[in-house]
Amino acid sequence: MYNARLHTVSDKLTKAEKKIADYLEDYTKEGQIMTSYELAKQLNIGQSTIIRFSKKLGYNSFRDLQVDLVHTPTASAIEDIAINESTHATNFKITKQYQEIIDLTYAQNNDAIIEETIRRIKGANRILIHGIGNSNLFAQYFANQLTTIGVVTFTSGNNHVIYSAISCYTPEDLVILISESGETPEILQAAKIAQNHLVPVISMTRAVKNKLYDYSDIILRTVNRMSRTRLETMTMRCSQLCLIDMIYLNLFKTDYERFLNALDNSRTICATKDK
Repeated sequence: MYNARLHTVSDKLTKAEKKIADYLEDYTKEGQIMTSYELAKQLNIGQSTIIRFSKKLGYNSFRDLQVDLVHTPTASAIEDIAINESTHATNFKITKQYQEIIDLTYAQNNDAIIEETIRRIKGANRILIHGIGNSNLFAQYFANQLTTIGVVTFTSGNNHVIYSAISCYTPEDLVILISESGETPEILQAAKIAQNHLVPVISMTRAVKNKLYDYSDIILRTVNRMSRTRLETMTMRCSQLCLIDMIYLNLFKTDYERFLNALDNSRTICATKDK
C-alpha cells in the first residue's frame, strides 16, 4: 500500500520529501523500524519534514508508514500502460489500478467521516452540490441520487447561479463541493461565500492538502494514480464515485422504508412522464 500511496501524491512532493521517498525506495525492508529522528539525522533534514511526509501519504504517524513499508511487497507498483502491450496486459493493469484506488479511497476515509457526512446531510434543510468540468458530472449524479430519495438538493453548471444560491443559504443548510485539485478558483469562490454566510461545507477533494481544506468542515479525500504517460485511467473519477456510493447507500440504510418509498414514488412519476 505504501507504493500506491506514494504514487498518488508524487506530483506534490517537495525536494526534501522526494529525498525521503528516494531513501525509502532503497530501504532494505528487513523488518527494522527506525524513528523519525533517526531518519531525519540520516538524511540531514528536519524531523518535522518526516512527519509532514507521512501525513501527506495519509498515515497517522511515521511509525505507521514504516509498518506499512515493511509489509509492502518488494515487487514494483502497477506499471503504466504502454502502446506496444497486448489488450490483455492493458486490461489487467486497468483492473489493478482501479482496485488500488478503491482500496486507497477506503483507507483515506474512515467510517466516522462517512457517518458525520450522513448526519450533516440528514440534518440540512437544503443541500447544494457543485463541481467544475468533469467534477460537475459527479455533482449532478450525487444530487440526482439524493433527490430521488426525497433529499432536497440543488446543483447547476452555472457558477453565478451557484453563488447566488449559496448567498441565500443559512447555517441550517449544507454545501458540498467536488474538486480534484482543490485549487479551482470557481470552487474556492463558492467555498468563500459559504463561509461568509456560515454555511457548512463538505469538500470532496484530493488527499494532499490544498486551499479548499481551509474552507471545509468535513473533507472527503479522493485519490488519483499519477501516470508518467498520457495513457492513464480515470482513476480519480473512480475514487469520487466510490465515495458518493458509500455516502448514498449508508444514508439509505438509516431510514430504509422512508427512502425506499420516496425512490418508488420518483420512479413512478418518471415512468408516467415517459408514457
